Amino acid sequence: MVQFKSVCTLAVATFAALGAAAPARLAERAVSSSVLQKLSLFAQYSAASYCTNNINSTGTKLTCSAGNCPLVEAANTKTLSEFYEAGSSSSYGDVAGFLVADTTNKLLVVSFRGSRTIDTWIANLDFGLDSISDVCSGCAAHGGFWKSWEVVANALTTELNSAIAAYPGYTIVFTGHSFGAALATLGAATLRKAGIPVQMYGYGSPRVGNKALATFITGQGSNYRVTHTNDIVPRLPPRVFGFSHTSPEYWITSGDNAPVTTSDVTVVQGIDSSGGNAGEDSTSVEAHNWYIGHIDGCQ
Repeated sequence: MVQFKSVCTLAVATFAALGAAAPARLAERAVSSSVLQKLSLFAQYSAASYCTNNINSTGTKLTCSAGNCPLVEAANTKTLSEFYEAGSSSSYGDVAGFLVADTTNKLLVVSFRGSRTIDTWIANLDFGLDSISDVCSGCAAHGGFWKSWEVVANALTTELNSAIAAYPGYTIVFTGHSFGAALATLGAATLRKAGIPVQMYGYGSPRVGNKALATFITGQGSNYRVTHTNDIVPRLPPRVFGFSHTSPEYWITSGDNAPVTTSDVTVVQGIDSSGGNAGEDSTSVEAHNWYIGHIDGCQ
């Protein structure tokens, strides 16, 4: 991630004094082994999007040179679309990822790469709220994330519809880490609105929009917003700027480089809950890079 630590340090210094009234802490519970298995699998699909060979060679099997996606490599996979849209005068942000068919697990997975280039950070820092009332009444999304999603939305939707026809009955999943999680969240919400059933697994996602949008996405269901200990990125942009998080949150409490068990993942309910990641007294850049594994290891 380009200049990630310096950008986050600047963000902490800028936002620390702003504060926001903390909402009530709501119910928390542990996860089942089946949920943990899915969290692990899609964390590895998110990790795979950081590997250059998985975003520039459509029609190939997914592999991770860093050795951080063994569950993905064990599956029978074939990419149906790989994309890398660099920022330019005619596009926004730096959007990369793939659409893959996993015939072992009967999945169609869209994975978006996280922050890696300066174009992505330009998108990250464009945190004005843009109205997206065509998605839901009163809803507004983070300007940079929404514009980045729009770069690939039409082509990706066409590719996905073709894949759905070719692989009937497969479960559709959008996933990603960091910036990629933000795109997965907005993309899943948009396609559900269009009648496509999408499950969303996002790791270390920043806030993607206002409370109306968070409420709408929460109501759609099938959201797994995963955080890790005191990862700084889910704290941004701050609530005082009008941003909210969806519910539920799957908060991983084990440390960096540590195995994750069912008792290490707490389900925190409630939009903008003060529990989970938001309840930590400190923040960490390093915690952002470890989601059941070294999620950005291919960088």
